[in-house]
Amino acid sequence: MKEKIRQFMIGRYGTDGLNQFLSIASLVLILVYILTRLPLLLYVGVVLLGFCYYRMFSRNISKRTEENYKYYAVKDRIRNKFSGLKDQWDNRRLYHYYRCPQCRQKLRVPRGRGRIQISCPRCGTQFIKKS
Repeated sequence: MKEKIRQFMIGRYGTDGLNQFLSIASLVLILVYILTRLPLLLYVGVVLLGFCYYRMFSRNISKRTEENYKYYAVKDRIRNKFSGLKDQWDNRRLYHYYRCPQCRQKLRVPRGRGRIQISCPRCGTQFIKKS
């Protein structure tokens, strides 16, 4: 039986990070449906699970690989955003964080220096803030 499954999967995409996310998300939605009885959650969960299986058995490997790369790009962007916020939270006693009014660049200045003039390294705009 194991050999038949192996033969069936030859030339097919298989599983990857996006498929793992889709299967976990569908499982969570279906479990939440069981608790809340909101039919929309069941429909979305089943559609996600169907899409997961479609990707798994697909023979268009290049397209599925491209989808997986896009998934990881979005995942990395979100992870970097939250890690930056975590760093900012950890350093809140040492630094103030401001945004440049011109280019919106995030700037870090040390606390306890009184009113200081801050120069943006990206655009050169200068503004005064309390540190």
